[in-house]
This record gives sequence, structure tokens and C-alpha cells, in this order.
Amino acid sequence: MNNKKIIGLMACDPRGVIGNKGGLPWSYPEELEHFRKVTFGQVMIMGHKTFESIPSATLKDRFNIVFSRRSQKPSEPCENVIFVSSLNDFLALSPIPADKEIFMIGGAEIAKLFLTADLLSAFLLTKIHDVYEGDTIFPLSLLQDWSYEIIRQEKHFTIYKYVH
Repeated sequence: MNNKKIIGLMACDPRGVIGNKGGLPWSYPEELEHFRKVTFGQVMIMGHKTFESIPSATLKDRFNIVFSRRSQKPSEPCENVIFVSSLNDFLALSPIPADKEIFMIGGAEIAKLFLTADLLSAFLLTKIHDVYEGDTIFPLSLLQDWSYEIIRQEKHFTIYKYVH
């Protein structure tokens, strides 16, 4: 697994807020469409809370790797979901097919884990322009030494591509 490039993909407000009470604090359909297009048919890596917050329709057209410390898995089997309990479990997974991109989509704990372990080659970060209340914060400081370019600018958000 570790020879494959992994790309971070998240959205946050100017303070790094990425979530509030298990959901997104904002609603920008064009930003969600960007997420859907980029990840369609690809591999998504996420934490258990993020997994639970994503609609099943979004999960079904992607291959999902979920980090979970829970010993009990969902009652309904998920054919396109693999659960791992640690970074070592994740790194031991069989190689992802070459035609698939791998996206780490959060939440904050998984993002911090992947950034501090230097597992990401790039990061697509949507910065929402307005400030929102939230209880989950992405550590923006972990990207401070990365170079970046703006790849899309909209009225309510700007999408940046960070490279390491």
C-alpha cells in the first residue's frame, strides 16, 4: 500500500472547522458535487465518524477503507468497505489497483495521522470563505510548509491543491 500516492481531500472554514455535531456546518451543493466527481469510482479512506456521516449513496460507488477502534462492525455487511483498526493494518492491505486514486477524506484524527506519518503526496483543500460554528477542527498548521496553488475559485469557497 505504501508505494501508492494518497491525496488528502477535505473542506474547512478559515479556522479549520470541518464538522459540527456529526455533519457539515455548511451547505454548498457545488462543493459537494466537486467531492462526488473527484472521488467517484475511487478509494476513500476515513474514520468511523466520517463513515457514519456520509450518505450510503455516496459510499456505494467507491471503495471505502474505514479506520475504527470499535470491535463491533456494522450489522449490515458492506460489500465495498474494509475496516482497519490501525495504521499498520492499513499499510498491510493488498495493493490498490493502479487505475484507482486513493483519497484520505477525514475526519480530523485520520487527517492528522496521515499528515504526521507523511503518507500524503498532495492535499485538495476547499477553504470555505465564511466562518462556521463547529466541534471538529482540521489542523491547518500541518500544511503550512506545503506549496499550493488555487485550482478553483467560487463565490463561497476556494479549492487549493497543496503538494509536499
